[in-house]
Amino acid sequence: MLPYRSFVEKLSRDFDEIPDTTEIKSGVIFPLFGSKEVAEGIILTERSKHLKSHPGQISFPGGVKEEEDPNLLFTALREWEEEMGVKRSTLNVLGKLEGLHTRTGFHITPFLATYEGDFSFHPNHDEVDRILLVPFSDLWTSPFYSIPIPGRDHFAYYFDLPDGLLWGATCEMVLRFLKEHSSFDRIPLLVKPNLLKPPFLDPKSL
Repeated sequence: MLPYRSFVEKLSRDFDEIPDTTEIKSGVIFPLFGSKEVAEGIILTERSKHLKSHPGQISFPGGVKEEEDPNLLFTALREWEEEMGVKRSTLNVLGKLEGLHTRTGFHITPFLATYEGDFSFHPNHDEVDRILLVPFSDLWTSPFYSIPIPGRDHFAYYFDLPDGLLWGATCEMVLRFLKEHSSFDRIPLLVKPNLLKPPFLDPKSL
C-alpha cells in the first residue's frame, strides 16, 4: 500500500504540454484503487486477442492521440471511457508521470489517477477482454524476470502475475512508478529469451 501523500506533490500538472517528438503520441490512464489515503493497487486491462496491435497484452487504458484531441490527457480520458465503459468523472487525476519512448516508435504519456467508482465496469470487448485489479502486493511477491535486448544496453522486464504476464511498455511504466514512489527494490532474475516473437519469454517454460 502506498500513501498518496508520499508522491502526489512530486507529480507534474502541466496537462497541456505535447511532447516535441516525431514519434506517435499516445496518452494512458495509470489508475490506482484503494482508500482516500492509501493506494492499494493498479487497474489494468487485458487487450482483446483479436486486435492487430499487442493482442492479449496487459496494458493501461489509453490510446493514440487523435487530431481533434486538445491534449494527451483528453486522449487518455476519452480512451478510458471507450475501453472501460464508465465516465471520466470516476477518476481523480493526480498528475502526469514521465513519458516513455518505446522501441516501436511511440511516445506514451501516463496520467496518474485514483479511481473513485464502484467497479461496475462495462468494457468494450472489441478492445478489452477483461479488467484486472492488481494489488501492489502481487508486484512484491510474483516472479520477476528480465531478459537482455540484443544489440542494446537495455533489459526487458516481466512480472508473472496471477492474472497473466505483465511486460512491455506497461511494465516499464509500472516499474518506474514503483522505483520512484515506493520502497520497491527487487532485483529481477536474469533469464534468456525462450520465444522467437513477443513477449519473447514464457515463464512456464523456464
